[in-house]
Amino acid sequence: MYSPPTPSPSSKPSIPVDDGNCELLGPAALVVQALMGVMVVLTLVYKRHREKPKRKWRIWAFDVSKQLIGQIIVHFSNVFISSLVASEAVQNPCVLYFLNIVVDTTVGVGILYLFLWGTTKILTERFHLKGLETGQYGEGPKPSVKFWVRQAGVYVACLLGMKVAVVVLFAVWPGLFDIGEWLLSWTGDNETVQVVVVMGICPILFNMLQFWLIDSIVKA
Repeated sequence: MYSPPTPSPSSKPSIPVDDGNCELLGPAALVVQALMGVMVVLTLVYKRHREKPKRKWRIWAFDVSKQLIGQIIVHFSNVFISSLVASEAVQNPCVLYFLNIVVDTTVGVGILYLFLWGTTKILTERFHLKGLETGQYGEGPKPSVKFWVRQAGVYVACLLGMKVAVVVLFAVWPGLFDIGEWLLSWTGDNETVQVVVVMGICPILFNMLQFWLIDSIVKA
């Protein structure tokens, strides 16, 4: 009696991925992004709970929203940089994306702090622009949206500057790629595991750390 062939369990990954660009696809990507957003916000809510004195909720929301906007830009820039550099250098895009995350949340935070400090100092002291002191949104009962827009613009510009510095770091220190490959070597040749770890687990954990550190920088 004929029975149809049973497909191999490994012939199709349980989580849809794009191995060529190290991306989660379909519902998996949406779930990871939603989970990352929830975990990050909960982390910052807990951080506010520990503050003494606590920021007002409106001030807290203004501070956090700057980070959320910047993180969206960083996410797409990381994907773009990883795909571009990998295609040019025939590298594993998962390794490049992983390095982007690690460097952004460690060295990148320090670079961002210096850029924010320097840019704010120049714009306020030399050009006498108001509303750029991070975390300060005016003296009225309601935070100034105008001041928030200015600070968000400076923050995003410095964030993009940090990304340029990271790309330069990759260019002048190619040995970083070997370190990234070594850190991901435990996944073996399983590209699906690499994508899930690099695009799912690592962004959640590292972004929680990064948001905590940057929140200490952008708040008053």
